[in-house]
Amino acid sequence: MFKFTKKSTFSDYLAFKGLDALKMDEEEGTAAMNEFVQGLKDLLAAFEEAGKATDETVEEVEEEVKAIKEQLKGIDLNVIKQTLLAVKEQGKFLATLKGAGSTKAVNKTLKSYIEENSEVLKEMRANKSKRNAGFSFTTKATEVATDIGSRDYLGTIDPNIGVKPVRETSIIDLFPRRAVSGEYFHYWEEDVVTRDAKFVIACATSVHATKKTWVKRTVELAKIRDIIDICIDMLDDYSFVESSMRKLIDESIKLLADRELLLGVGVASTDLLSLTTVSSEFNAANPVADFSALTGTPFQDANLEQLVDAMGAQISIFGEQNAWMADTLVMNYKDFVNYRNLKDANGNKLMHTLSDTVATIAGMKVITSPIVVANTCFVFDSSKGEILDRQAITVQTSYENKDNIEHELVTLVGVERLQFNVRLIERDAFMKCSDIATAISAILKP
Repeated sequence: MFKFTKKSTFSDYLAFKGLDALKMDEEEGTAAMNEFVQGLKDLLAAFEEAGKATDETVEEVEEEVKAIKEQLKGIDLNVIKQTLLAVKEQGKFLATLKGAGSTKAVNKTLKSYIEENSEVLKEMRANKSKRNAGFSFTTKATEVATDIGSRDYLGTIDPNIGVKPVRETSIIDLFPRRAVSGEYFHYWEEDVVTRDAKFVIACATSVHATKKTWVKRTVELAKIRDIIDICIDMLDDYSFVESSMRKLIDESIKLLADRELLLGVGVASTDLLSLTTVSSEFNAANPVADFSALTGTPFQDANLEQLVDAMGAQISIFGEQNAWMADTLVMNYKDFVNYRNLKDANGNKLMHTLSDTVATIAGMKVITSPIVVANTCFVFDSSKGEILDRQAITVQTSYENKDNIEHELVTLVGVERLQFNVRLIERDAFMKCSDIATAISAILKP
């Protein structure tokens, strides 16, 4: 099938069909011309539908097409061959007209030439068998616009929409998730354990108090919700709006959970348990591992590394050097930068145990977050905490919330149900320092 383009001419069409204008009879020539003209009309209709042609353009071209078909009826092909140049120029005219979307692209149309040579065409029709000189015309070069007003919309549009910075959920991602199936989570753990083995003499009788009791613990899950109303027109007109709003709700819920996990006070049972709540405060003079300058064994050149190491030591000793091993340090990024730029008395930078890939201090992985208060830190065994996952974040759509129908709004509701759980007997695996500078001074050898 011949493919019409803005540059198609009648000569191109005949060549594609394998037709010779000189060898066609009148009926064949007329049919070929009709097909070519119809193809141009169809092409113009496609341009019109795409909004690239004006109403005036369409009307004028349709009139010209009718004039061409009418004037060419009954003309001998030997005469038609003399006007092929005119037809070719008409094809160029239509192509220019469709591309520009305006009749200003040419100075004089073929219709005008046909009207001016109407007598010649009548003579040609009346004397089919006689040769005739026909007629010719010359077209002027197409005018080119030198400026287009309000043309900024013609520029390239970046499909990506810029977004404001948002912090990562670096705290909640530290702990594994455990799927649960109800509002409450129950677990059992040892309550009282007494080991009372004794040395005895031969077969002498002995009395022992060895025993063990268990206790059932209950954890109630927390629920986080966020809601947003969106104009239905916005959803219909802009494809990115719904996905963007869903992402907004998802981020809002995750960021709140991350913040509460670190800093929440956990007053009610339905609040999220937090590291702040479960962690004990570092005490340099704790008798299990006294590093204080007054009564213990302080450090010669104490800095953040020695403080973190001391906190880890106390955690390990609390766990009888068998149950817990501190592996994570959470701190403010500025404090971390200050630490990694420490210098000795000679001005040399002290890198200590920092690695090139994962930052570590005293053998612990360093996690920084902007929600960690400056001059504070947390040290813990991350394997002793878990996220109880009752319901992952789900976002539902409602068109029937309050007066939505009246205001043509849709409501997106996001919900997540979860809880942070640390068994009661394992909470000494978590420790915080509320004043790093003071704590370092407390463990510094005078």
